[in-house]
Amino acid sequence: MDSPHVILIIVLILFLFLTPDVQQPAADRRRELSRAIGREKNAVDVLKGSRYGDLDPPHWRWLNLTGLRKTDGYAWDLLQPVKDAASSQLDGLAGEGGLDKLNGGIDNGAANGTDGAHNVAAAQTTPSEIPLYRNVTGLVRGKWARSKLAMARPAPEVNLTALVPDIGYAAHGYKGNITGSSGDVQIKLDEKTGEMWTQGEGNIRPISATMTIKDETTSGDGWEISLHGVHYPDFGGIVMTTTSEKFAGLFALPHFTLSQHTYSLAQALLDKILSETINKQESSNPWSSSPGNTAEAATPVPRCEYLVYIQQHPTSVLDRSRRRESPAESSELLRLIEGELRFPSGAPVPKAPQLTMSMVVFSPDCGFVLESKGPPRFAPQEGLHLRGPKVETYMRLAKNYALMYGLLCSAQILLLIRQMARASTPSTVSRVSLYAIGIMAMGDGFASMTFLTVSMFVDAAFLTLVTTAFLSFIGVSFFGMKFLMEIWTVQAPERTRRERQGAANNNVNAASSQRPSLPAVVNTPAEADTLPPPATALPADNLGATPVILPPDQDLDAVEAEDAATTATPGTAGNVNTRREIGALYSRFYILLMAMIFLSLHATSWPTNLRSAYTNVLAFSYFSFWVPQIYRNIMRNTRKALAWEFVVGESVMRLLPFMYLYSVTDNILFVRPDRRAAVLLAGWVWVQMLLLVSQDLAGPRCFTPKGWAPPAYDYHPVLRADDLEAGLMMELGSSQIIDGGEGNPGTSGSAGERSKEKPTRTFDCAICTEHVEVPIVPSGGDGQNLGGTGLAGNRLRRSYMVTPCHHLYHSHCLEGWLRYRLQCPVCRSPCPPI
Repeated sequence: MDSPHVILIIVLILFLFLTPDVQQPAADRRRELSRAIGREKNAVDVLKGSRYGDLDPPHWRWLNLTGLRKTDGYAWDLLQPVKDAASSQLDGLAGEGGLDKLNGGIDNGAANGTDGAHNVAAAQTTPSEIPLYRNVTGLVRGKWARSKLAMARPAPEVNLTALVPDIGYAAHGYKGNITGSSGDVQIKLDEKTGEMWTQGEGNIRPISATMTIKDETTSGDGWEISLHGVHYPDFGGIVMTTTSEKFAGLFALPHFTLSQHTYSLAQALLDKILSETINKQESSNPWSSSPGNTAEAATPVPRCEYLVYIQQHPTSVLDRSRRRESPAESSELLRLIEGELRFPSGAPVPKAPQLTMSMVVFSPDCGFVLESKGPPRFAPQEGLHLRGPKVETYMRLAKNYALMYGLLCSAQILLLIRQMARASTPSTVSRVSLYAIGIMAMGDGFASMTFLTVSMFVDAAFLTLVTTAFLSFIGVSFFGMKFLMEIWTVQAPERTRRERQGAANNNVNAASSQRPSLPAVVNTPAEADTLPPPATALPADNLGATPVILPPDQDLDAVEAEDAATTATPGTAGNVNTRREIGALYSRFYILLMAMIFLSLHATSWPTNLRSAYTNVLAFSYFSFWVPQIYRNIMRNTRKALAWEFVVGESVMRLLPFMYLYSVTDNILFVRPDRRAAVLLAGWVWVQMLLLVSQDLAGPRCFTPKGWAPPAYDYHPVLRADDLEAGLMMELGSSQIIDGGEGNPGTSGSAGERSKEKPTRTFDCAICTEHVEVPIVPSGGDGQNLGGTGLAGNRLRRSYMVTPCHHLYHSHCLEGWLRYRLQCPVCRSPCPPI
C-alpha cells in the first residue's frame, strides 16, 4: 500500500470529494433571491385577481405572466385542442360520472331531465363509485407517440433575449426538445399525504413528479423533467407543469384545468401553497424543472416547458374467487387495499392492482404534443398507456428481491467456504486459478457497492438493502479475499520460477547474440561418435520441457515455498516481501473495482446503443469466470481443481439475477429485456461447464491440439504386454500405438489371467491393498483394442494411475494421496501435480 501510484489515486479521490462547489458571493445570491421573490409575489397577485377564462388565446385574452403574454410567442393556440383531448380521455374512461365530478355536479342526466332508465344507469356510475386510487404515489411507464394536433403547426419562434433579458443562455438549442415520432416515458409520481384540500363537493391534493422521456434520437436515459401540479382524486385527473424563469407555469396552472370547478379548487390550493413556499423560500426557484443541477446554474441552457395531463383509469379488483367486483365494491376494496399498503396489519385483502394512466403532453415553447400509446387510437399490442405499481407495492417487491439476492449471497459464501475447506493443502490450492476466483469476487464487490449506494437514496428499504450489501461485502472482503491471498501465497514460487526462467532465457539469448560464430565441424563417418547417449539423457521429443527435481520427503509446492524462503534476506525480509505482495494484491483489486464502478456510472450518460453494448460486454466478461480455470487446467495438466457443487452452484446462482433482469419485462429495475443476450450468456456459462466436465472425464488436454501446451506427464498411459514382459513400462508421457506383428491373444501372468478379447492384468494397490484390474494391449497390438484414444479408452484408463517410478494404484486412491503429498506412497519418489 506504500506505492506512490496508490497514494496519488487516493489524493485525487479526496480532492474530487472535498472540493467545494463554485458558488456566487453571498451578497449576489441575496439580491437574486430578493428579485425572484418579488416576481413570484407579483405572479401570486395575478393568480388571485384572475378568473376562469382569462387565458383564452383565440379570443385575445392573455395573462400578465412570463410565457403567457401574446408577445412571448408561445404556441398557446394549441391549448384548447389539448384540453379537449384530455377531456375526451376522461369521458372515455369514467363516462358521465367522471364528467359530473369534473364539472362539480352529481347527476347531469337528472339535471337535463332525461328518463328514469338513464338516471338509474347514471346512478350506477356516480362519481363516488368510480374505482380509483385516492393516492397515486407510484411509478408508471409506457410508450408515447406524437399527436396529430401539432403536426401541421410550425415550431414557435421565441425571442429569449426579450423574454428573459437578465439571463444569458449558453446555447440557442432547447434541452428536452422531442424530435422523434415515438419513444418511452417513465413518470415517478409523489403525492403528499395528509394535505387534501376540500372545497364544496370537490377534493384536490398537490402532487409532484419526475418524468423521464426519450425517443430514438435521445442519448443516455433521455430527458428528466421535474413537474408540479394538482391531483383531483374524485375523478382521477392530474394537471402538472414545469416552472422556470421563462415560464410561470405553476402560477398559471388553474387556467390549464378543464372546468370552472377544477379551476376554483386549484386556485384556492395554489394560493395557500405558493404563499407558504415563498415565505420559506431559500432558493431562486424551488419549482425548477432541473433541481440539483449546479452545472446549469453556471451555464444556463434553455429547456422545453411541459404541460402534462394525466387521467387515471378505473381499476377493477378481483376477489379471492377471481370474480370481478362491481364498481362500488371495487371502490371500497381499493380503499381497504390502500389502507393496508400504508399501514400493514395483515388484513386479508386482494392483491393491489397496478396503476394505469393515460397521458397528454404539451410543450408551448417547443410546439409539440405527445400522447400515450394505447386503445382506442392504438392497438393493445402497440401499448397499454402507462402502467406500474404503487410505491408501497414497489418497495415491497424491492425488499423481497433484495432479500432473495441476500440469500443467494449467503449460499455463495457457503459454497466458497466448502471449496476452501476442500482446497486446504498447497497441492490442491495450486490447481485453482487466481483469476477465476478474482472475477467472482469482483462481481460481489460491484454488487455490494451498488446496494450500498442505492440504500442511501431509498429510506423505505434502507435496512434490507444495507443487509444485502453487508452479505455481499462479507463474501468479497473476508472469504473471497482470504481465498485469493491463499492462492496468491501458494502460487508465489510458481510466479518466481517463471520470472527466473524468463530472465534466464533472456540472458541466454543475449549471450548467444554476442558470442562469435565458430566454423562448423563436419565429422566423417569414421570420426563420428557412435556411442549411445547416457542413460540420463532426455528423449529428443522432450528437450523443451523444464525438469523439476524434488527430494523424497517434500512435495512440489512445499519445495518451491522453501526455496523462496531460503532465497530471501535473513531476518524479516521474507515476511516483508509477503506483506508487500499481499498489499499489492489488495490495492490492485480495489482500485480495479473502483475504476469499474466509476466507468459504469459514467456509462449511464452514454447513448442507448453504446450503453447496451458496454453492459453486454461487461456481463460477458463477468460470466467468463471459468475460462481462467480451463486455461490453468490445460497448462498444468491438472483436473478436479474445483468441487462440482461449487462449479454448478456458482454458475446457477450468479446467472439467476441476470436471467431475471434480461428476461422479465416488468422487472424491478425497469431494464429493457434482452432475451437473446440472456440465452447467449447462459449458453456461454454452460459451454464453460461442459469444457470442465470434458477435462474431468477425458483429460485436461482432451480438446487441445498437440503441441499447443507444454509437455506434461500422463498418469493414465496405455499399458502393453511386451513392455510388461520385458519388465519395463512404456515411455513416460506417451500413449502412441506400437507397430509390429500380430498381437498375442493372451499371456498368463503370475497375478492374473487375461481374456482373449480384452486381456487384463491384476495388480495390488499399495494404498487400499485392493486389487487393480488393468486392461493390457497385447504384444504388438494397437491401442484400439483398449478403446483407442476416444472417450471409451479414456474411461478405461481413468480407472488406474501409474507414477513416474512405475507404481500402479487406483485413480481415486492416488488422487486422494496426492492432494496432501506429491510423492509416491511406495518409494517416496517425487510426482508431478495432477
